[in-house]
Amino acid sequence: MARRRRVVLFADGGFLAHTTRALEVGRALHRAYDHEVIFCCSGPYSHLISDAGFPVRPVFTVDREETLRLAKRAGLVSLAWWREMAERSVASDVAALEALRPDVVVGDFRMSLATSARQLRIPYVAITNAAWTSRYAERIHVPEGHLSTKLLGYRLADAIFPAVKRFLTWYWARGFDRVRQRAGLPPLGSLHELVEGDITLLADVPEYFPISVSPLRYRYVGPILWRASLPRPPWLQRLDRSRPTLYFTMGSTGDASFFSEAVRVFGRSQYQVLITTGGLKVTLDELPDNIFVEEFADGDTLMSVSNLVVSHGGNGTIYQALSHGVPVLGVPTMFDQEINLQRVEALGCGRRMERRHYNAERLREAVEAVLSDESYRRACMRMQRRIAYLDGPRRAAVHINHLLCSGQVDDCPDNVTHAVRALAGEP
Repeated sequence: MARRRRVVLFADGGFLAHTTRALEVGRALHRAYDHEVIFCCSGPYSHLISDAGFPVRPVFTVDREETLRLAKRAGLVSLAWWREMAERSVASDVAALEALRPDVVVGDFRMSLATSARQLRIPYVAITNAAWTSRYAERIHVPEGHLSTKLLGYRLADAIFPAVKRFLTWYWARGFDRVRQRAGLPPLGSLHELVEGDITLLADVPEYFPISVSPLRYRYVGPILWRASLPRPPWLQRLDRSRPTLYFTMGSTGDASFFSEAVRVFGRSQYQVLITTGGLKVTLDELPDNIFVEEFADGDTLMSVSNLVVSHGGNGTIYQALSHGVPVLGVPTMFDQEINLQRVEALGCGRRMERRHYNAERLREAVEAVLSDESYRRACMRMQRRIAYLDGPRRAAVHINHLLCSGQVDDCPDNVTHAVRALAGEP
């Protein structure tokens, strides 16, 4: 009998999207190929992995609140602090990998694996979004509230932002110079090399996040959506399908005060308002009868009864909305969410609200504008058909298994679609 292969997946348990993407890929690997799947993860969402029945080994992870502060600033970081984080993260990786001895390691935005996995010569598969890679083909605009906009004004800051971005990605890579030098590895040219692996699986559709012509080691697998086994909310059957329904969600990184705003603006209105707080700390008392709140709920079920999603612009939330053909109204709080919502607007699938222009009246007007314009729904339905063609977790599993079996980085399965359908039992 062939030896059972061991796959170790690293996830950042401080963030729901990074935890659940890794979890869904692990599930697909276990179900399709019966590989031994082990997770390395720490943080408040790591219990979702152990709750799913997988073994979880704690590893050092940068504090969630510190990560959020840096992501919102989208600028420089103390190099001394970043070097310390790099040292601790790589050391934690190496200890885990030497103990677990995997055949392949898979990481979802675990930057230290670009050093630790290669130091130990373990094949490394990275899961990320195309916008975080060196191959992203669209121009990234300066984020709202960036320091450069305060100094130079938006127009000039946006004009020079490509050069600013190149400097920032170079600067962030410097934190790993010392630990890589000790490991006998070359210095990195940019932050992108910390995100990419020997094979980089892009959890996107090409229309949403396009890349330039690239080697085979960059591969689209499609969105990797969390299919949570959560109960249907008891109030679901009480919803009036003739009334417009808004779904408010801030993922694990949005501004929890936005939920109170949703109640204040849309309570006792013609709208039905669904809210999932996602573990964020929020107190909502004395709710009107048109407001329905859960901490966690099956997102697919809520999307299926909603006319519009009002969100922070997280990648997972956007793809889940588009997979149901539901337009998005986004209020970003971090750089990556701004990038997500720039693409939502470009594709005609929704609108972005800048926080500096936000108030209750503008929110109400934006909701009414999107709901009254059928072009948003038509654009989302085109994306819905595209996403339905893909199966992110299964496609990711096919590529990881192919690497395990062939040991080849620069080739890929001849017919991934056929392999995915075969795993699903389709003709």
